[in-house]
Amino acid sequence: MSALVAPRDGFPLDHAVPQPSAANLSRRLMQREVTLHQRSEAETLLKEFTRAQMTRHCWGEFAGSLQDLGLSSGSQFQTMVNRDAVRTRLSLEPHHGTEAYLAEVARSGGRLRMYYCRGDRKVAGQAAEGHCPDGWQRISLK
Repeated sequence: MSALVAPRDGFPLDHAVPQPSAANLSRRLMQREVTLHQRSEAETLLKEFTRAQMTRHCWGEFAGSLQDLGLSSGSQFQTMVNRDAVRTRLSLEPHHGTEAYLAEVARSGGRLRMYYCRGDRKVAGQAAEGHCPDGWQRISLK
């Protein structure tokens, strides 16, 4: 019956079970808010990067840096742009938080394709061409 009237976490039947403190809950909520804000900023930068690289490619080749594209990551991300004759990648790692991000634009069969990934920054490693690093998930950005 208590589940019907109690908050979502419910009331424990055993009062000896420790409950999360208000400070702990507040800290977790703040960390979640920071992660969501960073995710939004990262996704915006990933989209801008891929669009700018696609445009740049139409003019000859991929750009070698964010500055060449007229973009900036601000101070919240450590960035790395890698490119070769057929692909370019942007890796983003926030200075705080647990997620990292990746975008790639590549020529394939006369067309350009792009993809985006998000995952645990501790698991970040080399990704095979056209794939997210192991343990990361592919994300769809519009």
